[in-house]
Amino acid sequence: MSIQSFSQEGSKSLSTMLGAGFALLLLIMAALIGHAVWSIHNLETRMGEIVDVRNRKIQLATDLQEAAHNRHSALGYQAIAKDPFERDENFQQFTKWGFRVGQARNDLKAMTLDSFEKVNLAQQDLLVVKITALHDEISDLAARDHAGQALDLIAVELRPLNMQFTETVERLRHYERDKIKQSLLETQAATGTAIRLHLAAGAVALLLAAAVGGLTRRLLRRQMGQIFEHMSALREAGEQLHHQATHDPLTGLANRSLFYQRLYEAMAHAREENLKVGVLYLDLDDFKPVNDLYGHAAGDKLLEEVAVRLKGLVRITDTVARLGGDEFALVMLGLEGVEQRDTLYRHLAEAMAQPVRIGDLELKTGCSIGCAIFPADGERMDELLCAADSRMYEHKRLRKEARGHKSVVR
Repeated sequence: MSIQSFSQEGSKSLSTMLGAGFALLLLIMAALIGHAVWSIHNLETRMGEIVDVRNRKIQLATDLQEAAHNRHSALGYQAIAKDPFERDENFQQFTKWGFRVGQARNDLKAMTLDSFEKVNLAQQDLLVVKITALHDEISDLAARDHAGQALDLIAVELRPLNMQFTETVERLRHYERDKIKQSLLETQAATGTAIRLHLAAGAVALLLAAAVGGLTRRLLRRQMGQIFEHMSALREAGEQLHHQATHDPLTGLANRSLFYQRLYEAMAHAREENLKVGVLYLDLDDFKPVNDLYGHAAGDKLLEEVAVRLKGLVRITDTVARLGGDEFALVMLGLEGVEQRDTLYRHLAEAMAQPVRIGDLELKTGCSIGCAIFPADGERMDELLCAADSRMYEHKRLRKEARGHKSVVR
């Protein structure tokens, strides 16, 4: 064989090897790109499923809390109502919200649950049995005009059970939010690992073919940007969900969940600094006729104005919450003595008595207030809330008697 023939054979062999190597490189790059796209799509799909399921459970727990509170309120109004028609209307509301409670719990049970969620729902079941039995007894007493006994049962036995039920549901909500955060962190870690692996493969590919490697790197950077944008959007959605879970959507005030948290923190601080904490319940007079006569839009405007006035009367360190319907609450650290409490009562009453103008309509309402002071009226949260609520109901009863059951809405 001549040297020329050998050289030609060598060149051909080298060309074949280079072609095979380049084909292998293209195959590796295609596999790398396909794996990157698949990994990112798989992470996004899994993350979306996790967040959607957990958010659904958070929403159901929120609906359950709201329905349980409204059911308790309807039962309380049924107990204090003297007019049979009003009592019947409150009983219908009680039945409606009881159905909502059952519906939310059934929807939760129908979902796939882990061990913590099953235990939490089992704890709710035990409480529901006790609460339902008390509901039947209280409703029967109210129907037989034994309002005093019914209110005693609400204050002494039912309210602590409702507090336990609310705390149980709140633990479920916190658990679901923590799971979302954990999933975000796991997805972020998995994404970071996948990104590092793909960048390493891209670096190896760059040694073989700068052009193909550069293309791969640009693709990965684009995909990285999309992943981080998606994660940022998920984080913002989580923060928004947290705000929605802790604030009243109409007034922007703290909701019942955040109210309990702020009260707990204020009590802990008061114990350390030897301070006092004031807890006030405030309930508007004759709010229902506003909705009946002028529509829910007018009622919403009235509630928004009440929220503005309440925030204007307290310090920035105090908490103003809307617990639901026309019921508000305040947490005030450092509220000292009867004189300061009475001054606050007077300011609140004066603020609530001022007319509210909504277009050409002028509404005028008042409020019933109940106050409890830590630690004089109790060293536990349920004791304070029970004392404030009982005093608010007593104040409402006395004011109704004084007004001769005439509406103050004009």
